[in-house]
Amino acid sequence: MAALAPSSSLQRCFSSSSRVAAPRRASVAVRADLSNAAPSVKPPKGVTLPPTKPAVPPSNFGFVESAERLNSRAAMIGFFALLLVELVAGQGLLDLLGFTTGNGLGFEF
Repeated sequence: MAALAPSSSLQRCFSSSSRVAAPRRASVAVRADLSNAAPSVKPPKGVTLPPTKPAVPPSNFGFVESAERLNSRAAMIGFFALLLVELVAGQGLLDLLGFTTGNGLGFEF
């Protein structure tokens, strides 16, 4: 079986002398257009707005970053503490708590 000679177009594609740099992409800057923003809502008659905007401190309760970080650190400490207890005792957690393990599920016929 004779080997096929590469065509001249393939030689140009794969030869190092004919490589062409990839075209550069233009950078795009996006800015918000506030000219069509909704106008501020006026309160109904008889309702006055407060003279200053109240200063609200950041929340320390709920799903905030500090709570998630504390939760993840506590989980890591608990996991490695459990591994240490199992290593020292030579038994798994369920065995230490008095549950029988290693006998299967009991569905054998």
